[in-house]
Amino acid sequence: MLVVNPRAGSVSPRARDVIARALSADFKVEVAETTARAHATELSRDAVDRGFDAVIAMGGDGTINEVMQSMVGTDIALGILPGGSTNVAARSLGIPRDIIDATAYLAERIRSGRRRRVNTARFEDRYFLFSAGLGLDGEVVKRVEQHGKGKHFEWAFVRNAVAAAAGPYRKMTPAVTMSVDGGEPIKVLLAVTCNGRPFTYLKRIPVEVCPEAHLDGALDVFALRDVSLVTIPRIAWSVLVSRSHTRWKASSYHHDVSSISLTCEAALPAQVDGDYIGEFTSAHISLVPDSLDLIV
Repeated sequence: MLVVNPRAGSVSPRARDVIARALSADFKVEVAETTARAHATELSRDAVDRGFDAVIAMGGDGTINEVMQSMVGTDIALGILPGGSTNVAARSLGIPRDIIDATAYLAERIRSGRRRRVNTARFEDRYFLFSAGLGLDGEVVKRVEQHGKGKHFEWAFVRNAVAAAAGPYRKMTPAVTMSVDGGEPIKVLLAVTCNGRPFTYLKRIPVEVCPEAHLDGALDVFALRDVSLVTIPRIAWSVLVSRSHTRWKASSYHHDVSSISLTCEAALPAQVDGDYIGEFTSAHISLVPDSLDLIV
């Protein structure tokens, strides 16, 4: 099944038709378009119930995340065709950024039966492939979705990150209590959990919030206890270049952990794989080992 998000950044009816015809030359293909939020999950659930061999997500990271919800724990493979604005999953997995090249790449791997079984993770009842966060990063994603990405989508994230960090999160009292693998709880301002890397991209530059995370390992979590106007440039330099933020006095970094528990004094925004999923006063994040087949 080819699940297409027609509203994704670089998906057009012509691209959809060309790719469907190309795949149909070698495989029996059914094309389904999403019409609303979470519709991709319904479509992939239908594919699982009907015993398809693979589900291919054509869209951005949000579409991939929706599709995978019904596929975790099954032996049906997930294929990725990058049609979004940032395409973190596709780029980090080495899938060509050009959607036509990615189709040829995908078809060759389906023919040869190449699959990679990876770990996923769960934020409450929502699975994610690469990242989940509660607090500042959730606020940034929420703002971007509210205001739109626009033509220069990378800078929309930067602009909203600066606005949030310099606004409501500036010198904010740490309101999140975090416990890692049942350990001693600590108070933090934000907590980002990564199942893989990078967290996102700024143009061609990977943004490394959890620089040691990888899909074959357990979870990494980065937490920050305070943000000020002075530290914003330092944070930007670190996640883009120096990677020193994992060793700061104001930060807490944990590598290869299985679970993270978060409780908040008030509801805070959360994101999974770059999608805003609502406000939470508590969340349990856990590793789901060997749970998803990827066509890569």
